[in-house]
Amino acid sequence: MSGASSPAGVLQQAQAGLKRAALRRQLHAVATGKSETLSVELDHAGVDVGALVDEVTDGQQLDSAELQRLVVAFLNTGAADAVVERLLAKSPQQRARSARIIGALHLYEGVPWIAPLLESRDRSVSDAAARALGKIRGAASARLIVRAIHRRGLNRRLVAELARSAPDLFIESALAEPQRPSVRPALAMAAGLRRRRSAIEPLLHLLEHGSRRERVISCRALGWIGSGTAVPMLTAALRDGDWKTRMSAAKALGALRARSAKDDLKYLQIDPNVRVRKAAQNALHQLHEATLDGA
Repeated sequence: MSGASSPAGVLQQAQAGLKRAALRRQLHAVATGKSETLSVELDHAGVDVGALVDEVTDGQQLDSAELQRLVVAFLNTGAADAVVERLLAKSPQQRARSARIIGALHLYEGVPWIAPLLESRDRSVSDAAARALGKIRGAASARLIVRAIHRRGLNRRLVAELARSAPDLFIESALAEPQRPSVRPALAMAAGLRRRRSAIEPLLHLLEHGSRRERVISCRALGWIGSGTAVPMLTAALRDGDWKTRMSAAKALGALRARSAKDDLKYLQIDPNVRVRKAAQNALHQLHEATLDGA
C-alpha cells in the first residue's frame, strides 16, 4: 500500500484539505473587508499559501482594495516578516514558497530580498523568484531580470517574466542601448511576447543590423506583434545567408498573411535547407487559407 493511499496518508491529505479551505475562507474574508483576522501557518504540508493568495487575488489590480487589505493583514500579524525570513532558509521549498507569497501579494518592498534567489541552483527557487518579480512588476523587477539574463543567458522563464514585469517603453529603450550578446535576443523575444507596436521600430533595426540570433528572433517577434509595416524587410530577410533567419522570416510572413510575399515564399520551396522549405510551405498554406477566408 503506497503512502498516499495508506490510512495515515489519507488522513494527512484530508487534514491538508481542511487547512486549505480554512485559510481560503480567512483570505476571502480579509480581502472583502469582512475580517481583519489572519492566522497563517507557512510550513504546513500540502498548503501552498502563495497559491491560495493568488487564487483570492486573481484578476485584481495592483492597487485594488482587496489586495491592499491582504497586505495590511500580513504585515500586522507578522506573517510578512516570517515570509521574508524564510527567503534565507536552507530549505529550497521554504524559499520558493516565500517567493510565491511575496509575488502573490505584489510586495514591492520584497524585491531586494528576492533578487539573490534568481541565482539559486535550485530550479524551483529561481523560477519562483522570477515569477514573483513578474507579478510585482516595475522597473526594479525588470532590471533584476535583465541582470539575471546577463548571467544565465536566454532563459524562457526569465524572458516571460521580463515581458510581464517591464513598464511601458522599458524593453524598447533597452533594445536601443548597448547590451551583452545574450541580452538583446531576450529583449527582442520579450518585446514580441508583449505585442506592443512601440517595439516595431527597434525590432526592425535589429533585423537589419543585428547578429544572426538577433535577426532570427526579431523576425518571429515582428510576426507575433502583427506588424504589417515589417513585411518588406521580412520579405528581404527570405534571402538572408543564414538559414535560420530565412526560416524565421517565412514563419513571420505566414503569421502576417503577407500575400505580397507569395512569390518569394514559393522560391523558398527549393531552398537547400529542409526546415526552410517546410516553413515556406506552411506560410503558403496560411496565405491560401487567408485567401479563402477573404473570399
